[in-house]
Amino acid sequence: MLKIFDDPRLEAEKKAYRTMLEERYRMVRAFIDAHKGHPVLEALPFNSGYFMSMRCKGVGAEELRVKLLHENGIGTVSIDPQHVRVAFSTVETEKLESVFETIFKVAADMAR
Repeated sequence: MLKIFDDPRLEAEKKAYRTMLEERYRMVRAFIDAHKGHPVLEALPFNSGYFMSMRCKGVGAEELRVKLLHENGIGTVSIDPQHVRVAFSTVETEKLESVFETIFKVAADMAR
């Protein structure tokens, strides 16, 4: 383990991952900002490239989680009956917008 800290590639790898996480954060932030006023999902404040949470209005977080998983293959975490969390750090950058579009569409469809 200590040998890793002496590896000259370590700093470059850390920088590459930080850059990737920052890009993912910016993409999610842009999507969330463009979808303010969604009838079901309200984003809670977030500021990192790992995960974000949303308040569910009129739809149970667990029901949304199950539907997303079983019908769309999207894994989320229901924190409590009203809040769902998405770990977007594990989503490939090119799939982020599609994943969030699906989450928001499914939530809206469930509220109808």
